[in-house]
Parts: sequence; structure tokens; C-alpha cells
Amino acid sequence: MKRLFNPMLFLMANTPDAERNMELLTSLLQTAADSVRNIKSGFDNFNATIIKVAESMPGSHLNQNKPAGPAEPAADIDSAPSIQMPDADL
Repeated sequence: MKRLFNPMLFLMANTPDAERNMELLTSLLQTAADSVRNIKSGFDNFNATIIKVAESMPGSHLNQNKPAGPAEPAADIDSAPSIQMPDADL
């Protein structure tokens, strides 16, 4: 890795405004690292909050000790009367 950086550092040292360009690059990299850190922290906080809310809900599968069984069938609901179309033989 060091062998790769030596020629690159030499070339960068000979370019005009090298310090200013390096400061700009450092600033961009620091901003990107801070953004990634903040996004990761936000996801972690969101996940922890959702888990706490799900555990506090009654009937939540997260706070039950038994494994979930098969779903119960839905109760039969009386459907509305169907409309019968007249025959085309008229």
C-alpha cells in the first residue's frame, strides 16, 4: 500500500495549490464520514424505537414465548345479495 502512495504523493506535491486541494479533499472526506455516521446512528435509533414499540403492544409476537401457529381461518361473513343478469334470450 505504501508503494502505491509514494508516487501519488510525489505527483501531488509537484502540482500547484496542492495544499488547498488536499484541504478540500480532506474536508469532503470528513463530511462524508460524518454523514455516514449520522445516517447509521439514525437507523440504529429508529430500529431500537420500533422494537420497543412492538414489544409494548399487546398481542405482539415479540413478547410472546410460544412460536406463532398457523393462521386461524376468517369467520364467514354474509355477503351482499348478488345481482343476477337477465338472459339474452328475450
